[in-house]
Amino acid sequence: MRLRQLEIFYHVYRAGSISGAARNLNVSQPSVSKVLRHAEDQLGIDLFERKKGRLLPTPAAHELFRDAEDIYGRLAIFSESLSNIATRRQDQIRLGMLPSLSLSVGPECVARMREVDPQLHFDLHTFHTDRIAHELLERRCDLCLGFEASNDRRVVSKVMGEGSLILLSGEPLGEPNEVLDLSILHKADFVGIRDSGPLGMILSELLLQHAVVPNEVAITDTYHLALSLVRKRMGVAVTDQFTAYSHLGAGLHRYRLNNVPRFEIFASCLADHPDPAFLRRVTDAFADTIAYLDAGIARLQGEGT
Repeated sequence: MRLRQLEIFYHVYRAGSISGAARNLNVSQPSVSKVLRHAEDQLGIDLFERKKGRLLPTPAAHELFRDAEDIYGRLAIFSESLSNIATRRQDQIRLGMLPSLSLSVGPECVARMREVDPQLHFDLHTFHTDRIAHELLERRCDLCLGFEASNDRRVVSKVMGEGSLILLSGEPLGEPNEVLDLSILHKADFVGIRDSGPLGMILSELLLQHAVVPNEVAITDTYHLALSLVRKRMGVAVTDQFTAYSHLGAGLHRYRLNNVPRFEIFASCLADHPDPAFLRRVTDAFADTIAYLDAGIARLQGEGT
């Protein structure tokens, strides 16, 4: 089956009619019918049964569609990649990161790199962990920053540094330098953050391990809303240290938690990126930025909130 035949089959299957497929492809109905008939003749099997103006997929079509959908999806990624490569500027760095890392790590790194090279331009994106490999494969980003290494063999990940979880509250929960026990969250009013990825899993496992059950009064999609609710004393929240000590955390009470492990921060990129020297330059800048911010946060923790 040729690519054009695959495209026609895919859209006829999805639309359930010749007219629907023609409309989606912006071509004439006779051309769709002709290509579909030719594909069936070449295969020697019927892909659709014609009944009352509709095309009903045969068992063979159902079986073929699973592979056709995968191939068609890969073609879409290929087309998107071509477009992104064609429109990229030579002096542009396309960075992707989690929303939490965009509050301090991203801006700080961009500022430091621009200070060294004022000719650089940046294209910045934020998305959740499950989008990282997809954004790289479609070449929307040269490098992505997150809290988890990619398990896609086409993507390589490297540790950039570490961070820690911080408890935020709208009112004092202890002395400024005090490290609080996780049990303080038991039955406490709590603001959760939806799609918080690997860090959310770390916290969930710790709560389960220590039989700590917070009273989740609200769950939000954004760190901005979560910390706004904490500021209104709706409940406490747990975030990464970079969110906690960004401008969103200003004016809140921040506490380290006892026996909570630190987490790693990863930079991910395509294994076959055409300019590895360029990527080393960017990852070095991120590693330096994370070390700089981590040291600054440690000083603030030593001085209190």
